[in-house]
Amino acid sequence: MTIFPMNKNLSDYEMIERGFPFYVSINEIRHFFPAHRHDFLECSLVIEGEGHETINGVKHPMSRGTFTLLLPYQIHEIVTSSSTPLRLFNCMFAMELLTASSKASSSHLQSLLVDNQQPYLQIGSRELAPIEAMFAALLSEYRENNPFRKELLPLRLHELLIHFQRMRLALKATESRKEADSKGNGVLWPVIEYIHYNYREDLSLAGLSDMFAIHPSRLSLEIKKRAGINFVQLLHSIRLNHACSLLVATDMSIIDVALEVGFSSYKVFARVFRENKGKTPGEYRREHVEAY
Repeated sequence: MTIFPMNKNLSDYEMIERGFPFYVSINEIRHFFPAHRHDFLECSLVIEGEGHETINGVKHPMSRGTFTLLLPYQIHEIVTSSSTPLRLFNCMFAMELLTASSKASSSHLQSLLVDNQQPYLQIGSRELAPIEAMFAALLSEYRENNPFRKELLPLRLHELLIHFQRMRLALKATESRKEADSKGNGVLWPVIEYIHYNYREDLSLAGLSDMFAIHPSRLSLEIKKRAGINFVQLLHSIRLNHACSLLVATDMSIIDVALEVGFSSYKVFARVFRENKGKTPGEYRREHVEAY
């Protein structure tokens, strides 16, 4: 029997603010966390315990000092092997949180978001203390309600990820890029990244096929394999996630929200919204605004 991984979105988590797609915590995994994938980025640092993680079919050990950065739609699961729980800092954040506080073309972002890189590092004891301190500072800032909290958190996240990438680039000479490319890991990420940055535009599978020189059939297959949904469903999912944030966090009219996130008309937006959310945009807004 084939077991399909769970698909998760930031909007699935009730504790995440609709207008600020960011969450950091300390988690414990006592036995295992089943295979899943999601449309957001996630980084973690193990602080206690041992186990292993499997990312896109490749298994690696986890122990104190294991730093992992997961890109959207990478299938992953975690299994604990020690008698004590696997404890780790965990940070989940949407791609737009990074690009909102930095140019999308920034060299460090482009470097971080290359898909065919090793997704984890085992940090030695000498380098671990400052990285652990950065995670602790991120968690402390998130829990406090200080002025400019939402402006500072993305900057702290950038600092953390830049340090991670510096260490990863230092090991680049020992990585086998050919092995990663042979598994097709590098083919799709530029396309998914482009969709996330340009979801407001009139995107089509044929247009993306021409732009990235990938045959439409292969592109369709790769998207389905990676994201678990087809191109149109992926585009709608990205647009609806942004629409939900605007419905809750702003007083924009529903038709303006529809046009802002890339739908050609209110009629199309309303139909797709109901099909995916089981309610109208107006009902969604009322429910979530009242909840706050």
